[in-house]
Amino acid sequence: MSDHIDPITLGIETRAAPSRAWAFITDPDLVARWFAETSPLGALGDSYRIDFGDDSIVEGRIVAVEPGRAFAHEWAWRDADPGVAAPTLVRWTVAGVPGGGSRIDLVHEGWSEAGADDAIRDDHEAYWSGYLDDLRDLLDEADDQSG
Repeated sequence: MSDHIDPITLGIETRAAPSRAWAFITDPDLVARWFAETSPLGALGDSYRIDFGDDSIVEGRIVAVEPGRAFAHEWAWRDADPGVAAPTLVRWTVAGVPGGGSRIDLVHEGWSEAGADDAIRDDHEAYWSGYLDDLRDLLDEADDQSG
């Protein structure tokens, strides 16, 4: 496929501290509350698995880890989307914001390289938007209860 497909770039801000935000994107028990069942975040090169249930599973490897700040993993459906020949890449970043709280950014890229089309990319963006809204709400609710 020769056309370039833009990455999905989304972000949320929350009142939660960066350490709390990091926990909510890396601790399998917390991730399951807003997203899906995941394997623990391992070291560079370790496998990473996301299980949405009903045999809907994403697998890949950890390709970057900066503890407390960022990580990236490959994204490949175990029963691959038709027309997607290679994994895409998901990058997560957590940073503090002025005045307190944190920002979580997600970039899901590599669509063209994987042979995906705009429809597959757009479906993923819609799902990610909903999941990130759920994450923000859960973090703000947890912050309200702890403060």
